[in-house]
Amino acid sequence: MIHCILYVAGLAPNFSVRGITIHFELITFLETLFYLLVYLPRRHVLQRLEPTGTNFSDKERRDLFDTCWNSVPDMEHFLRTWFRGAEIDDVRRGDLKEWLAWGFWNESSASKVSDEVLDEFVAVTERKLGRALNEGRGLHRPIRPTMDPINIQHRPLTYYVLGVGGMDTLMFFNMWRCGLQHYPVSRYFRSFPYRPLTTLCTQYSPALDISYWYRPHTSKDRLPLLFIHGIGVGLGSYTEFFADLIEASDKDNLGTNDQVGILAIEIMPISFRITSQTLQREEMVRQIRQILHHHGWDKQQFVLAGHSYGTIIATYLLRDPEISPMIGPVVLADPIAVWVHMGDVAYSFTAKVPKTASEIQLHYFACTDMGAAHAVTRRFVWTENVLWKRELKGRRFGFVLGGRDIIMDGRRCRDYILEDFSESEIRSHDLFKGGDLVRTDEMDVLWFQNLNHAEAFVFRDERQRLVDMVYRYCRR
Repeated sequence: MIHCILYVAGLAPNFSVRGITIHFELITFLETLFYLLVYLPRRHVLQRLEPTGTNFSDKERRDLFDTCWNSVPDMEHFLRTWFRGAEIDDVRRGDLKEWLAWGFWNESSASKVSDEVLDEFVAVTERKLGRALNEGRGLHRPIRPTMDPINIQHRPLTYYVLGVGGMDTLMFFNMWRCGLQHYPVSRYFRSFPYRPLTTLCTQYSPALDISYWYRPHTSKDRLPLLFIHGIGVGLGSYTEFFADLIEASDKDNLGTNDQVGILAIEIMPISFRITSQTLQREEMVRQIRQILHHHGWDKQQFVLAGHSYGTIIATYLLRDPEISPMIGPVVLADPIAVWVHMGDVAYSFTAKVPKTASEIQLHYFACTDMGAAHAVTRRFVWTENVLWKRELKGRRFGFVLGGRDIIMDGRRCRDYILEDFSESEIRSHDLFKGGDLVRTDEMDVLWFQNLNHAEAFVFRDERQRLVDMVYRYCRR
């Protein structure tokens, strides 16, 4: 933009290399237009508050409160996280009431909620905390993602065209190499950067907003896999995982006429795109249901796997009365849905000051991306997104966690998942370099002590253990 202003004033410099003049006027003009006509209006739209959450009855709200508070292992850590890392002495009763009004009533102010009920909730909190909170209001405001301003940072046009577009093109070739077919949405200009390789596709998604990759399922004694990715460059981070999974099925003497099917959903708003907003829960489930019906997966059981934000969408499917009966074993990697009520995820995306290289990378590429930032704030309805432990009954679950996760506390989450199992209920505890695998009759918990968020899909040895878990679940 500065160069354009200088150009209009006749002060813009010319640059030349080996006698060839390189004019930056066109590039800077396009970048300026992109900033003024795309980024600024889009940022304004995404900041809007939207009606969110479920209207609970008094009994439902009290049950929800009891369930949440009973699941909190450390109330002081819980409160400090939701209050942006404040010292517990700085968390006041009035501040807690404001957070409770948001968390359980979807209200912007405690004045809109019965003070008697809020006092009761605060008293329960103080008993669990083991001390009384100071009266009044303090300087530390609680995190309320659906109401707080969204921190969105500008990305240049070249970032989208060369960076995201280039990664997307590479992902296409890798997925085709794995034998998956792409089903794009019917509207080519639905998202930016555009995807010219979709013009080579002959079949389209039956859903209006959700594209996906598909490998037909023909095996008689294996279950297909429905996979939902997390925030990042779409499925580009998972191509090696799919390749390893297909290789595992080939080693199992499954030929082209007896192959394990894969349906990999693309959630474009969390894939560093300029596109429509992340779908609300009901619409997300409805469109995925359309896709499953299109391929006949609504009449057969399948393995459900989700990573990071994808575990939240997996939670939606687990609660849907039409889809849930078709879901067999479930694998959740970096399962933020299990931990979303603890505050780590909201704090990491909206309030944490990045210090390390990985935190700076997360902050720029994910936390402040247009679509991703909107998804983890305006779509952060924790009562819809959380997966309670009582919901893990009735089917087999596999969890994959990392000890150096910068988004959620992997160690605390692992302890939370396993705390209800006695030593006699643990069937096996296999140790390996850098982690372990704990198996019970109901679940497997794969732990990598030295891995950060998403790194289980990056490193070959660790990824192979993840693939082994998923493929073991695909066996009937």
